[in-house]
Amino acid sequence: MDIKEASELSQQEERKHWWIKTRFLYIDKAFHYLPQKENINVIEFGCGTAQNLWYLQEESQYKDSIKNMLGIDPELPTDFKVDWNKSDIIELSNSLKRPPKESADIGLAMDVLEHIEDENMALQGWNNSLKKNALMFVTVPAFQALWSYHDEFLDHKRRYTKDQLTNVLKMNGFEKVKVTYAFSFIFPLVYLIRKLSKGKESTQDLALPPMLINSILFLCGKVENILGGFPFFGTSVIGIYRKI
Repeated sequence: MDIKEASELSQQEERKHWWIKTRFLYIDKAFHYLPQKENINVIEFGCGTAQNLWYLQEESQYKDSIKNMLGIDPELPTDFKVDWNKSDIIELSNSLKRPPKESADIGLAMDVLEHIEDENMALQGWNNSLKKNALMFVTVPAFQALWSYHDEFLDHKRRYTKDQLTNVLKMNGFEKVKVTYAFSFIFPLVYLIRKLSKGKESTQDLALPPMLINSILFLCGKVENILGGFPFFGTSVIGIYRKI
């Protein structure tokens, strides 16, 4: 979760949220494309509240294959603590220093690229941190037509289509492995709400819904994930790329 939204949900509530739980499933799908399944080095750029690293340590089917994980976020408070990290394989840092060159087998940047003014500079830095043929897993908000006050609140610079994301990754040394849309089942409602609200909607899109609704939405997300995403539209773009 974005640091700006961190105060809205506890760390435990975040992990129960249907949207975050669905994104966890796509992380495992990215790991599926790794050529090696042991001693995996992970870097997460813009790790936010580090819930993705929690998932990889505690719940992922690949948790026993991970050698170490580095989470980097310049917005991370110096005194930021997580309630789960009892492992010596995980490091969290708010340092702007680049991570070691060609050190990671997979990089994660989940809803990060849209925050960065110079996306090419960021992608070149991420590329330098990855080993040859390593994977880069990127998620971004989809379609400029869904732009809202929530994007402005989170300091987003843009939203993407599949082609736009793939083109900018290609320009910076990555080839497409798999790119799709996600959360297509809420797209019509989100589009309608954002058009009718005329910029007056809440800044908080991630309030934890009632248990039944949360479960139904997670089931929809899980089914969509099993089907490989949705090719035509969604509220997010999910991209798996390989360093050339």
